[in-house]
Amino acid sequence: MADKSYKSYRQQLNILRSRGMVIGKGSQGSRVMRILERENYYNVINGYKELFLASKVTATADEVYKTGTTFDEVYALYNFDRELRNIYLKYLLKLENTFKTVIAHEFSAKYGHDNYLKIENFDNSTERNISSSIKLIGDIQQEIARQMSKHHQVVTHYMTEHGYIPLWVLVNVLTFGKIENFYKNMKPADKTTVAKQFNLQPDELAKFMHMLALARNKCAHDERFFDIKFKERIHTKSIKNFSVLGIVRAADGSYTYGTNDAYALAIMFALLLSKSDSNDFISSMRTAFGKLQKQLHTIPATDIMSIMGYDANWTNLANLI
Repeated sequence: MADKSYKSYRQQLNILRSRGMVIGKGSQGSRVMRILERENYYNVINGYKELFLASKVTATADEVYKTGTTFDEVYALYNFDRELRNIYLKYLLKLENTFKTVIAHEFSAKYGHDNYLKIENFDNSTERNISSSIKLIGDIQQEIARQMSKHHQVVTHYMTEHGYIPLWVLVNVLTFGKIENFYKNMKPADKTTVAKQFNLQPDELAKFMHMLALARNKCAHDERFFDIKFKERIHTKSIKNFSVLGIVRAADGSYTYGTNDAYALAIMFALLLSKSDSNDFISSMRTAFGKLQKQLHTIPATDIMSIMGYDANWTNLANLI
């Protein structure tokens, strides 16, 4: 039913009104048009309208908004998600730096400054592992060449003056995904050494890093974040005090939320960040939720929190460790 042809901003407003969205005339309508000019209709409306719909589009009828839905509410959810990405990204970057620091230190302490160019320093227990290690080394060399072509000051200096770049310097230009891959290719004993620094088992740390790296990419690319879902789930039995969170279990004993959503990331923050950073994160989230609650009227903010995996006891994160 939806018409995909070009629509002016004024036509877009009229379409939204015809579908039940409350947008005032005059100055309010002009303000909404300015927002759409700046933010993009697709990003705001198509990205965040779903929870406000009473019925979705069909072959014979357009979508209809819940009674009383205002543009400001949809825009508030859009802005909340932007704020959410900023909050999460701050702590994702902190953890990314910590992972890089710990891995570079432990690996270099054992294998020396040119460690990452020697395949024997990685897990070569199977043909598949050997192939993966070779690819990792090749990717690292390509990244070094790329950084030199960009005249990265530190990289160029070490290569021209010393002929190599120490891992503890190189990690600063490697992506979170590359660091995740580096860890996966380390020897089992070396992965255990690193994982102990985070009070986790090696496989669980690998899972944490993978989920955190995916989340970091979503934040960096301004993708919708509040309803993030991962294919993997955190292993709750490895978290000593997980029960303090009071997360509801399904009939089969599995947790119904908090293992593969935005709250799962918050749980990782509580486990991996410093106590001070963890408390700051909780404070930032409390403020963001409070602001959203004041801005929504058609739906409660708890609906958004539930999709994220946050329940009424979410601040128990502070007691996780």
